[in-house]
Amino acid sequence: MLGQFCGQHHHERVAVIHSAAQQLEGSKPRLVMVGSSSFRLWPQTDTVFSHFDVVNAGFGGSCFGDLWALRDTLIYALHPEVLLVYEGDNDLQDGMETSDILRVADMLLEDICQRMPETRVVLIAPKHSPARSSLSDRYLKLNEGLALICESRGVVWVNFWGLMHEGDRLREEWFIHDLLHLNNEGYAAWVHELRKQVPWLDPHSSQTTTN
Repeated sequence: MLGQFCGQHHHERVAVIHSAAQQLEGSKPRLVMVGSSSFRLWPQTDTVFSHFDVVNAGFGGSCFGDLWALRDTLIYALHPEVLLVYEGDNDLQDGMETSDILRVADMLLEDICQRMPETRVVLIAPKHSPARSSLSDRYLKLNEGLALICESRGVVWVNFWGLMHEGDRLREEWFIHDLLHLNNEGYAAWVHELRKQVPWLDPHSSQTTTN
């Protein structure tokens, strides 16, 4: 069914996000996570990224178009020094054309890079999941396009595709009962791989500067 995710109103969740951001001490650089429920459900992000003040601004059903529409509230108003983005999963499920998703993604990343040139931006590739296995070819095509956009915009690109497959088999044991969202083991694998691909996101690394 088209339109079950993208373009919905998320005002209550945005209010909760801003309330949580206001509680931060502000003694560390701020890392903001924006995107869909794969970010919102990520456990212990304050520990995973302990060298940052973390604002988890993810919300269920989010798409690139939602992030574009809410960019002033969810991105710029939160003043991130590091911005992690996870979108595209729901866009594909909603039946959006890959070219349209890439157009909005490029528009968003261009805007972010122009308005926050000092912010380090990391885009995490939409993950393959058992619940959406019929879209696997479209995930690959979308991720290929997103990688090119990141390269052109100077955005860090992170892709967990190889990690989440054992040969041709998708690691279903890393998902909860809905076969869409990750369990703790899946998130732990993400954390380990993310720190390998982007060492300065590892609080135990010597490369922890945001400069």
